[in-house]
Amino acid sequence: MEENKKKISVSTIVVTVIAIIIIVALAVLFYYYSEKLKSLPASELVDYENKNVPAKKPKTPIIESTAIIAFKVPDVLPESTKQGKCLGSSIAEPFREDAFRCQVSNQIYDPCFSTAQKDIVFCQINPLVNDSFLIKLTQALPKPSLPKEKLTNWAWFVRLEDGTLCSPFTGTRLIVQGKTANYGCKSSKDEQIVLMGALTEGVVWSAEKAVLVKNGTNLTIKSSEQVSIDTVWQ
Repeated sequence: MEENKKKISVSTIVVTVIAIIIIVALAVLFYYYSEKLKSLPASELVDYENKNVPAKKPKTPIIESTAIIAFKVPDVLPESTKQGKCLGSSIAEPFREDAFRCQVSNQIYDPCFSTAQKDIVFCQINPLVNDSFLIKLTQALPKPSLPKEKLTNWAWFVRLEDGTLCSPFTGTRLIVQGKTANYGCKSSKDEQIVLMGALTEGVVWSAEKAVLVKNGTNLTIKSSEQVSIDTVWQ
């Protein structure tokens, strides 16, 4: 009987030791994975109660300041050359003496900029695209005609915070519901995007961006919002 009791006692001790080892091992594993989960970046975390819920995407960063680019003709001029003439000072950039409104056949380019060569002007309507060219003038440049008051909140090309590109209207400007659209932006067939009124200067420039739609023969404002401006070219 005593031998049986000793056997049962030893078995109990062995089982107890094994159970303690298992409990300690599980505790160590639980601690390890808990600490590892804490160290994961927020972008990698998911809802572990619901595996189908993805991590939230970070918001698009807000620009801290608007870049103001004083555009200048590059030192190395493009080889592409057309023949034409300049009609007068630029309408798109009316505050620079070296900016002109020029014509090649029936096509108008505004602004184009004078160069060191009197009979050559440089044109690049979109400064973000490498499609610049020269116009060899068939007649002398007209004398610049500048406004009496120079506006500092003007630009001949604008990129909004969301990447939308806009440039000044150089013909008839739209007046919609009593507001004047000074800039036209890249738009779709059914909607026209414009910037209403003047640009607002600041550390971060802003503008009223409006979406116009046709209502019969008239244009109406579908929506408008104040937006930040990423870059202006002057």
